[in-house]
Amino acid sequence: MSRVISKGGNVSVTGGRLRVSATPAAIDLTVLCLRTNGKVGGDEDFVFYNQPVSPDGAVRLIDGVVEIDLPGVAPDTDKFVVSASVDSGTFGGLALNVRIDEQPGEGYDLPITGLGTETTVVLAEVYRRSGAWKIRNVGQGYATGLAGLATDFGITVDDAPDAPSVPNASSAAPGSPRSAPPPIPFVPAPPQQWAPPAAPTPPPAAPGSHAAPPLRAVPEAHARPSTPGVNFTKGAVTLTKGAPPVLLEKAPLVRLRVAWASGADYEAYALVVLSDGNVVHVATFPAAGIPANPRHSDLVRHLGDRGRGDVQRGGGQTEEVIEVRLAPEILAVIPVAYSAINNGTGSFHKYRVTLSIENGADSVSIPADQAKKSSWIFTCVPGIVYNRPEGVLIERLELYSRRFSEHRPAAILHPDGRVEVWMDKGPVNQFKRDDT
Repeated sequence: MSRVISKGGNVSVTGGRLRVSATPAAIDLTVLCLRTNGKVGGDEDFVFYNQPVSPDGAVRLIDGVVEIDLPGVAPDTDKFVVSASVDSGTFGGLALNVRIDEQPGEGYDLPITGLGTETTVVLAEVYRRSGAWKIRNVGQGYATGLAGLATDFGITVDDAPDAPSVPNASSAAPGSPRSAPPPIPFVPAPPQQWAPPAAPTPPPAAPGSHAAPPLRAVPEAHARPSTPGVNFTKGAVTLTKGAPPVLLEKAPLVRLRVAWASGADYEAYALVVLSDGNVVHVATFPAAGIPANPRHSDLVRHLGDRGRGDVQRGGGQTEEVIEVRLAPEILAVIPVAYSAINNGTGSFHKYRVTLSIENGADSVSIPADQAKKSSWIFTCVPGIVYNRPEGVLIERLELYSRRFSEHRPAAILHPDGRVEVWMDKGPVNQFKRDDT
């Protein structure tokens, strides 16, 4: 048997188990677990794909469906706010169907209409009233998106840290070359390969919107060090905030290691920028329109996924390794760290993510030590590795995605040889929709 709860309407339920589902499958369901003051008790009270279980275990997100075990709800939890969000597009073009099934008991359909440009919608509330549980059809779009919704209910969703400013030629060290490398012809990606959008300077962000971080490029002062008198970095070096790029001596094989504190589950992948302008994604999991591809010919190879239980190095660290043979067709490699499923309230700050570039004798490390304590930033680009005739040029970037963004970065090669990294402008990762 099924009943319809119209917008603003409510019904009483028996207090058993509820199952909340919504279609189409492209939307993501989330639940805010609220106290009697109408706020969460902490970040752990936000149930979503990266944190699928509430602290008391009463709320679970399983295969895109929310299950709420009302008898198991903690006494200090008074209300659940169930919302839906989309990675791209808006709800205006979607036929949204919402259903709540009571077990044992009835099923309820919640018609949600009148949506337009919203990317987040509050679907329903499950709340206590005089010791009993009720369901209300809210059906209200949220103008400020998922981040605004979470913030309004007490979740801490810090902005991504500011990227270090790009030094210009006038700030170069004395004697540094100031000429850009010879132009490299730009060839657009073939039709079957995802190509990033053009990269104009983004307009000022409207209130409540989340503009992408500024474009980053290799400073011209460091674009092509002159060969005579080159000083290669020797031993182990750490690039801290504000440090200039460094040059490693080339070796037949260069290893890029992305490491983090064990107990979390991150994924490492790379954007490989070719000299013809194409960008190849080397990753063990797919993105929209990009299949999983752990290698590029025999030049770039991902050595395999490592989960939260794997420990490869001393000090309780887990790592993933990408091997690179710097043939002339490879212009640059951009290693990326991505927060995979079930990292909970972890952050890049908490799990101490670090990129290391090694040539077999020397190494350069870039720690993600400027990250804020935010659980909702899922992607970090620690640095970029350039293949130069003189050696391996390494620049610290430490760029972060927008809050809640699942988009990969975009890499754009310009005719003068510069590579720009633009966060959140690539395809949407598909990892969190897998059963892995």
